Amino acid sequence: MTRLAAFLGVLAVAGASVATAAAEEAKTPISGAMLLNILAPSVESRDAAFDRAMKEPAPAPRRPEGEVQADGTVRYGSLTMTVRNPCPPGSGHYEPPPLPGRARK
Repeated sequence: MTRLAAFLGVLAVAGASVATAAAEEAKTPISGAMLLNILAPSVESRDAAFDRAMKEPAPAPRRPEGEVQADGTVRYGSLTMTVRNPCPPGSGHYEPPPLPGRARK
């Protein structure tokens, strides 16, 4: 009989603590931010996104060579690039600079 009374006593104490915890949770105000956090879609973690990107096939490689036009420009798809050297051959651009403290000839 004492075992039954002890068991009922423990059960009553446990039930009271559960009821108290439930009452405290019911008092918690529900805010808009809490609802948005609950309803927002889950975001993929950085590690999972990296692993997924590593498993996906690589994009098709671009054509590295361009088409050289008659005027010396190079066309890469819809982009045209012109590279010009304003210094003519034999000018000071191609010669090494003089050593410090020496006069130019």
